[in-house]
Amino acid sequence: PFLAGLAEIERTAPEDPSRWNDGRIRNAIAFYYCTPHANYRPRWYRRLLQERPEIVADVQVRFAVSEFRSDREHIDKLRELAHDRDHAQVARHASLPLLRAFPIRCTLKQIEALDRLLWAAIQHADRRALQELIDRKLSRKSTNDAQRVYWLAAGFTVSPETYIDLLEDFVRGQETRSRHLTAFFCRHSNREGRFPFNEVSISGLALLIRLVGRYAGPAQRSEQGWISHQMEASGFVDKLIQSLAESPAQDAGDALESLHADTALSGWQDVLSQAKDAQRVIRRDAVFLHPKIDQVCRTLNGGSPANAADLAALVRDRLCELAVKIPTGNTDDWRQYWNEKPRTPRHENFCRDALLSDLRERLPGGVDAQPEGQYARDRRADIRVSCRDFQVTVEVKKNGHRNLWSAMKNQLIKQYATDPSTNGYGIYLVFWFGKNYTQPPPTGLRPDSPQELQTKLEATLSEDLARKVSVCVIDVSGDS
Repeated sequence: PFLAGLAEIERTAPEDPSRWNDGRIRNAIAFYYCTPHANYRPRWYRRLLQERPEIVADVQVRFAVSEFRSDREHIDKLRELAHDRDHAQVARHASLPLLRAFPIRCTLKQIEALDRLLWAAIQHADRRALQELIDRKLSRKSTNDAQRVYWLAAGFTVSPETYIDLLEDFVRGQETRSRHLTAFFCRHSNREGRFPFNEVSISGLALLIRLVGRYAGPAQRSEQGWISHQMEASGFVDKLIQSLAESPAQDAGDALESLHADTALSGWQDVLSQAKDAQRVIRRDAVFLHPKIDQVCRTLNGGSPANAADLAALVRDRLCELAVKIPTGNTDDWRQYWNEKPRTPRHENFCRDALLSDLRERLPGGVDAQPEGQYARDRRADIRVSCRDFQVTVEVKKNGHRNLWSAMKNQLIKQYATDPSTNGYGIYLVFWFGKNYTQPPPTGLRPDSPQELQTKLEATLSEDLARKVSVCVIDVSGDS
């Protein structure tokens, strides 16, 4: 009846509710909170949210505290504190008092109320006061696992570095606690902006991926449209991984490498592999610097290269010179690539070293070319040409190598040219020992000449890749 009377006044003789006395305001809000009314939000209430939020907050606190003491599982209007902009000022006044009053021992069904209050405080309350409250709550030994996870997660959200070790120690290796952690960050996952991905450190993002990802692998959407806990957790981990992939920081690349090597995250290997490649590109572009005028002039005058693009062009040009000299020169340089008895192609590393010796003689001062040894995870680049803080990788293959047609993409592009110091530039060098030694392509006919092999290899590059990755086939067959 009270609310009906207010509705009638609002319809026939609207009043300014902010001018009501405190008693009338409190009565109106109390009746409003105590009466289920779905999405009903009268004008007088909306006006009070703006003009008298401190009184609305006080009534909200009194009402909710009494519900806590009655072990009520669902408390009306708490959701608005966390997820409704019109209640932002009320949340600023009410969230901390409600959190202080929240029972240390609560049921799992009451945890949703804690969830809403914590997110309301994270968004609107004073961070220092919230952190002090979190510390006091965590000092209590009688909280159940679910509530402790929520307080730790809230602390991690407002001050990641302060709570990262505490959160890891309490949740790691505990699937049930990991589920509570996921629920805190993913509950009602259709809401945008729930988790402040941009505010969490690289180490914090990596920790959450480890804690949640080991129990939740990549999941597909249900055809029925419903979202399971597994889907929520999977989506959360995927967003965490993408946050690392979008960071240009070196730490993000290191974190993705470490996560990719974690056997507990085996279900995420493909996603993490793609994220590593994407992050390398982003970092490479982020650290790229255009050459200064004096660097450009030095390069044009025959000096050292100004950047990775200049270095790649220089190396490509010198290799092209060798591609002409080796098969046609009067010193028969092609012979050094063959064993004499029996006449067979020499080992790939010997061929690389022979070419490297000739290449070094043609490089200007300040440019260094070195053979590369084995890397972790069986990665190996054949030649690294460097100048100051940038470099270009040359991947070398004989035309008979079983990976002739795949190494350019799987090794040169994916593993080496993504390094920030290369800015994406690389050279794929192939020694041509003759048609009969050539590995057949996946489709089509075996190339008849070094020129045809080079054309076929270049055709496998997209337009974007062809701008930075070049192919050079050197004829060492002795048939020229």
